[in-house]
Amino acid sequence: MKFSKRILPVGITVGLIGLIILTFLTISSSQLKIIYKSVLFGDVINFLNFTLGLLFIFFGINRPVKTFLISIFGGLVFRLAIMLVLVVVSLKFLEINEISFIFSLLFFYIFYAIIEIIYLNFSKK
Repeated sequence: MKFSKRILPVGITVGLIGLIILTFLTISSSQLKIIYKSVLFGDVINFLNFTLGLLFIFFGINRPVKTFLISIFGGLVFRLAIMLVLVVVSLKFLEINEISFIFSLLFFYIFYAIIEIIYLNFSKK
């Protein structure tokens, strides 16, 4: 049980530190600014997705099973729809490197999904 209490703060801290480092690199770099900006936008979109996921988890965690599943899967559909809109808008209107952006989206999505799954696995039933 102690592990489930520690994984969430560690995941949020690592995510915030990553955002701070990427923001600093984007501001200070002149040669690779577009690549750092692309990775930063990928991280921001996925951190928003992760935060919304945690809100849906906290909403459904101590509810009946049906409400919990509706919260988790309904939240997943809602989050994926928001991510789709944000990705399309980012690719269409922002000056970013598309390859770096897509790979950073994939990497950070997997990273935050692993944290969510570990938290759900080790949290109180």
